[in-house]
Amino acid sequence: RYESWDDPDVPKFHYGSHYSSAGIVLFYLLRLPPFSMENQKLQGGQFDHADRLFNSVKDTWTSAAGKSNTSDVKELIPEFYYLPEFLENRFNLDLGEKQSGEKVGDVVLPPWAKGSTREFIRKHREALESDYVSENLHHWIDLIFGYKQRGKAAEDAVNVFYHYTYEGNVDIDAVSDPTMKASILAQINHFGQTPKQLFQKAHPQRRTDRKIPPHPLRYSTYLTHQEIRKTASSVSQIVTYNDKILIAASNSLLKPVAYSEYISWGFPDRSLRILTYDQDRLQSTHENLHGGSQIQCTGVSHDGNILTTGGDDGVVAVWRFVKDGIRRLLRMEKALCAHTAKITCIYVSQPYSLIVSGSDDCSVILWDLTGLVFVKQLPRFPASVSALHVNNLNGEILTGAGVLFAVWSVNGDCLAVVNTSQLPSDLILSVASTTHSDWQDTNWYVTGHQSGAVKVWKMVHCTSDEAANNKNKSPTTTYGGPGLDVQTLEYRLILQKVLKSHKHPVTALCIPPDLKQLLSGDANGHLFSWSLKDDSFKGS
Repeated sequence: RYESWDDPDVPKFHYGSHYSSAGIVLFYLLRLPPFSMENQKLQGGQFDHADRLFNSVKDTWTSAAGKSNTSDVKELIPEFYYLPEFLENRFNLDLGEKQSGEKVGDVVLPPWAKGSTREFIRKHREALESDYVSENLHHWIDLIFGYKQRGKAAEDAVNVFYHYTYEGNVDIDAVSDPTMKASILAQINHFGQTPKQLFQKAHPQRRTDRKIPPHPLRYSTYLTHQEIRKTASSVSQIVTYNDKILIAASNSLLKPVAYSEYISWGFPDRSLRILTYDQDRLQSTHENLHGGSQIQCTGVSHDGNILTTGGDDGVVAVWRFVKDGIRRLLRMEKALCAHTAKITCIYVSQPYSLIVSGSDDCSVILWDLTGLVFVKQLPRFPASVSALHVNNLNGEILTGAGVLFAVWSVNGDCLAVVNTSQLPSDLILSVASTTHSDWQDTNWYVTGHQSGAVKVWKMVHCTSDEAANNKNKSPTTTYGGPGLDVQTLEYRLILQKVLKSHKHPVTALCIPPDLKQLLSGDANGHLFSWSLKDDSFKGS
C-alpha cells in the first residue's frame, strides 16, 4: 500500500491505525471502572461484540504481532506490568458470548501464568527487566522517540503512520471550516498521537552488566548482628536518611522529609508536641485533638504535610500542617469514623494515596488519603491489631494481629497468611518488607515478636515446588489456631530464619533500600544491625 499510494493531499503511510490511542486503553481496561463505562460510550452505549473484546492474551498477541495484519499495531499499556486486577472481571460485567458459545469473563492467560493474574504480571515485569530486553530496548526507543520516528529512517524501518498523528503536522488554528476542524480534532484525540521526537541519532545500547547487591534476607542463615546503639527508651521507629540511622522513642514518630523533627504524644494533658530531633527543643504544642481522649498512635505522609492521629475514641483524625505567621498550626481535614474501639496503629502511604488503621476492635480499615473516605474493611482479625506496614513500592499491606501475620494487596485481597508462633503470647509487634526488585521470584518479610524473636519469611506461589514441599512441615507454614475468614489463598509464607539475639520485645524493624542490612529495635532501647559479613554465601 505504501509504494502504491497516490494522493496529493495525504502523505504515504504504512499503517492506517496507531499503536497508542484512547481506544486501545479502553480496549484493554474494559473490565475496570471507570474505563468500562467509557468503553461502552465509545461503542454507542454497549460493549462491542464479544469476539472483538480483549478476551485472551494469546489471541491479542497473535493479532498485533502477525505480519499479515497491519491494521492491528497495538502496544501494551503500563497496567500489564503492575495491575493484575484489570485482567479479572471482578464486577461481573456482562461481556456477552462469543460465536463459539463461550462466555467472556476473566482474560484467558498463557499457561506459564498458572491461572494467576498476579503471577502473569510478576513474570511479565520480570521479562521487561531481563537482560534481553535491556540489550534491545534502544531499538524500540529509536522507533518511538528517536531517529526512526520520521523521515527516510522511518520509511526504511516501515514505521510511518498517518500524518495527523505527528506533532506539528497540523496547524489547527489555520483551519477555518468548523466541520473540518472538528473532524481533525476528533481524529487526533481518538486515533492516536505519536510522541514528541526526542533523539536525532541512534540511542546507545543499555549496559547489562549491572551488579545487584546480595539480598540480606535471601541469605538470612548467614546474617550476623551487632548492637549499634542503646537508648533509655523503647525503640518505636527506625529510619535511614542520608546514611544516618534515626530512631524514635515510645509514643514518638519521626517527621519527614528531613527528619529534623519528631512528633510526640501520650502526655497527661493529652497534647501532641513537635520537637527537634537533635536537641529535643519544643517547636509547638497542639491540644484537644481528640477532645478528652488520649492519642494512641500517629502516622504522617511522606512529604510531612499530613498528620493522622488515632485515639481512645476510635476516631482517625486527619490534620494538615499550616503556618500562621511564625506559628505552626494543625488544621483539621476530617475525622474518619468506623472503628468501635481505640486505634492501635496507623500507616500513611502517600504513593498509593492510602491510610490504613488498626484497632482494638480487631479491624483494619483502608481509607483514601485524597478524598478522605472509607474504602474497605479487611476481614475481622482474631485479635487486636498490633502492627501495620504498607510497602510503598508494590502497595502490599502487612498486618500483625496476635500471632497472625497476613499480606494483602493494595485493594485488600488477602495474598497469604500464617500463624507465626505456637505461643499465643508471642505477639507480633512490628512488621516490614523489602522494597527492591518486586518482580523477582520471592518477596521477603520480617516480623518482630514479644519474645524478642525476629522472623524472616518469604512468600511463594502455592503452585511452586517449594510451597508444595513445605506444605506439611512445621513450623514453616502454619501453627494452627484461630485465623481469618478468607477464601483460598494464592501464596504461602515460608519461615526462613529466626534471629534470636534480642532479649526484649522487638518493637521496630527497618529494611533500608540499599539492602545492606536489617535493623531491629526493642523495648529496652537496643538497636541491632543484621548484615552479611563475608562473600562465602554468594555461590550458595
